[in-house]
Amino acid sequence: MAYYVGIDVGDVRIGLSISDKTKKIAFPLNVINRENNSFGFNKIKKLLEGKEVEAFVVGLPIRSDGVLGEQGKKVLQYIESLKGYFPYEVITWDERYSTALAEKYLLESKIKRENRRKLIDKVAAQVILQSFLDHLNKK
Repeated sequence: MAYYVGIDVGDVRIGLSISDKTKKIAFPLNVINRENNSFGFNKIKKLLEGKEVEAFVVGLPIRSDGVLGEQGKKVLQYIESLKGYFPYEVITWDERYSTALAEKYLLESKIKRENRRKLIDKVAAQVILQSFLDHLNKK
């Protein structure tokens, strides 16, 4: 069985999460710093080495009014490059409020502020992927 990989694309960092093989639970995986505006594909490839990946689930930031904003357009550009680099299916998933939910989970866990900053992106990726998996498993 193959994995789904969740991606939360930011201007500075990229959060990654991964499903279990049954595609029911998402786990935080890692955070990649975007150096020199890179897409981090080589680092992602190295992280996923030896894992059978079925698809990427990329959070698409849609504004609360339902319109795709400037950040959403940047994510679509990232997705186009991602498709050219990896042979996996790429699924977009509405990521509205994923970072806020991730922050809430980390606050409830009583994690210190400096540690929350290190974790927020991969937890946001986990929220995105878990939302997708929940939807998938309802079918």
